[in-house]
Amino acid sequence: MPSSVESEIARRFDAWNQLQSSPNWPILTAAEVRDLGLYGGASGVWVDKERTSDLIEHGVAVGLLHTGKHYDDDVDETGILYHYPTTERPPSRDANEIQAMKNAKLLGIPIFVIENFHGGKKVNLAWMSDFDDNLRICVLTFHGVLPEHNQFHLPEDSKAEVKLFGEKRTKKVEIERAERDPLFKFNILKRFQGKCLITGLDVAEMLDAAHIIPVASGGTENPENGLLLSASVHRALDAGLWAINPETLYIETRSPGPDARRMKLEVINLNTVSKLLNLTALSFRYENLFLKGKRL
Repeated sequence: MPSSVESEIARRFDAWNQLQSSPNWPILTAAEVRDLGLYGGASGVWVDKERTSDLIEHGVAVGLLHTGKHYDDDVDETGILYHYPTTERPPSRDANEIQAMKNAKLLGIPIFVIENFHGGKKVNLAWMSDFDDNLRICVLTFHGVLPEHNQFHLPEDSKAEVKLFGEKRTKKVEIERAERDPLFKFNILKRFQGKCLITGLDVAEMLDAAHIIPVASGGTENPENGLLLSASVHRALDAGLWAINPETLYIETRSPGPDARRMKLEVINLNTVSKLLNLTALSFRYENLFLKGKRL
């Protein structure tokens, strides 16, 4: 690794230590963030080209501002699912910012994720873990959650063990964290190619990564335990209004209750996507929740 890259990594870790030693930590002022050179723009991705363009073409992203205005559900204490910038600026500028983020992954350099938080700035040190240019999203994990620690990448080996069950999480905070896990959502978006399984909706900002085996029942964040659903279809699933019959792969609706047409469930026969559906997970939900009339 070139010494210049090593120096940049060391500089960022030094800035991270300075942030944590601030009397204002963990909520910092905008001035503190700017004085350390972690951010210098108004929104989106901050690339200090003067300092990083010598490392690689287009430089390396230093800071990423998450305002929370549009994608509040895509960030938690473990990481962030970040949507590529699409602005009214010249397309090349957006493309260069995306490349600068990818360069951070290529060189193994962390990025500072900055959130607007109660009038101040909440800062995390993050690693560019993965990205998908077709979906125009990337996922970053925060300091201490290195990319190689992500256990839920899409399995490359079809024979790899699929872990659908883990320790039950009954505390509200544990359940909410798992349901908002950016890594899980990223993997589910990739698995289903950015389209709702039931409606075909392909607007990433309107889609949820739904656990088939609920977190409270021990369901894991393995991609095989997930479905990509529009928000309304996800709510109907959690309300026990519909489920997938694991034997026929047809959608069944609760009786009495709204039918598929009323809930706008456009795809009823899922046999054409059977390779994306884990029968063990579907059986658990169908037998333990749907047939027993339970809801989450």
